[in-house]
Amino acid sequence: MNIKLKITDKFKEDISLLLKQERNATVKERLTYVSMYSNGITKRDIAKMVGRTKETVGTWINKYFEGGIKSIQDNRGGDNKSFLTDENKEELRNIIKNTYPIVFKGWDGKILVDLIEAKYGVTYTRAGVYALLKSLGITHKIATKIDPKKSELKIATWKEELKKTT
Repeated sequence: MNIKLKITDKFKEDISLLLKQERNATVKERLTYVSMYSNGITKRDIAKMVGRTKETVGTWINKYFEGGIKSIQDNRGGDNKSFLTDENKEELRNIIKNTYPIVFKGWDGKILVDLIEAKYGVTYTRAGVYALLKSLGITHKIATKIDPKKSELKIATWKEELKKTT
């Protein structure tokens, strides 16, 4: 299907602006096809330059001209609904924010996987738990390793001794 459109300078400016603003790499790639096409490069030549088939390039260019930026959005990934109900999520948020695991030094992915499975009967991966935390507005911190041989008391004593000698 060949679409014959009059491409104006305003259209080219709009595409250029969209390219600068777009954060998603896939959508940016698709917009690049449209930009190249609007600058007079054929779909076949675009396909050769970007290492895609002419059909793939043509599909995204045609979709853009038919429906605009919304029609070329990256909708991959399927349904990312949580396995937990809203009440479960709120309860989990309160547990994480207001309590502390008894045996361990803090909540981590492994402990949360076990907690969710025991309490709600739902199995999450660690990556899934971190995505869940993000959806709950909770950020996870990565612990820094502390040398167990270092003692704050020893360091303070060493600093005092150093002051006495200088």
